[in-house]
Amino acid sequence: MGAYAAQRSMVLWCGALLVLSACKSAPEMDTTRVKRDTVEATVTGVNSGTVKAEQIAELAFGAVGRVKEVTVHLGQQVKQGEILAQIENGDLKSRLDVAAEELARAQRLSQSQAASRSNVIQAQGTYDSAVTAYDKSLIRAPYDGVVAELNLEVGQLSQITAVIPLAPIRLVDIKPRYVRVEIDEVDLPKVQVGLPARIKILAVRREPFKGSVRKVVPYVSTIREQDRTSEIELTLDSEGLILPAGASADVEVVIAKKTSVLTVAPKAIFGRSQDRYVYRVVDSRLVKTPIVVGIAGFNATEILSGLSENDEVVLPSEKAELRDGLRISPKR
Repeated sequence: MGAYAAQRSMVLWCGALLVLSACKSAPEMDTTRVKRDTVEATVTGVNSGTVKAEQIAELAFGAVGRVKEVTVHLGQQVKQGEILAQIENGDLKSRLDVAAEELARAQRLSQSQAASRSNVIQAQGTYDSAVTAYDKSLIRAPYDGVVAELNLEVGQLSQITAVIPLAPIRLVDIKPRYVRVEIDEVDLPKVQVGLPARIKILAVRREPFKGSVRKVVPYVSTIREQDRTSEIELTLDSEGLILPAGASADVEVVIAKKTSVLTVAPKAIFGRSQDRYVYRVVDSRLVKTPIVVGIAGFNATEILSGLSENDEVVLPSEKAELRDGLRISPKR
């Protein structure tokens, strides 16, 4: 009995060693399932795009003078024609008032034939000159907009120079914004006007806005020799918000979309061009399986042939080099 027990113990010990050895040789690996899902092919910007306004005006006085009044503040919405600031212009206003009275008097006299038409023309010229001079002492809003920059203080001396280092007032319109972004030159033929897009503006929120391509510029920039790009412009639904011009925007243009098709995670696919394959998991062993792929997105790739729904495929791992027939321990 003693010899039998010892022999039996040895057999069990050897069996345990074999099991442990087998487990050690079967690395644990992550897997994923083939499933029906929506897949999108997209084109993204090579870097962040920029939110643009249709109009941005740098406003300044047309005459030299000391600032008398600033009637707006930074971020304020203004209406077209509204006076935003003015320099000391009391004399100009008096001159304008006198010219207006003289013009009205000349017009009355002309109607009663007490004065010639030439008097009216002369009075009109004087009035127009007074209006021009007075208007140069004002900064008016050329359109409805938002004060985006304000570099004026009461008492400050306004100068007229060829180059203004800082615009006294920068006005940005309140029309719907658009986004301009660069794409890789190889993606230029894929992008067409009207394609839908998702536009994320982190200066506003994390959820993307809906947009669409409004312009594709058929030109390739060679400024960066090894990174040639083309520009596109997109409109976006701001959902009633006034988006900040100049903000960065991450753009994703949807160039193709399919629903309820077989898909698999892109990182489970190996090979290049027409030679694509995955490693299916069959009875804990890898089976190299050729596949044909369709459109590909960031999260999913369409499978046209080679796999069936619910097939299990392995994901890349640093634990072992994937090969046909390799035994693994699927981590599900």
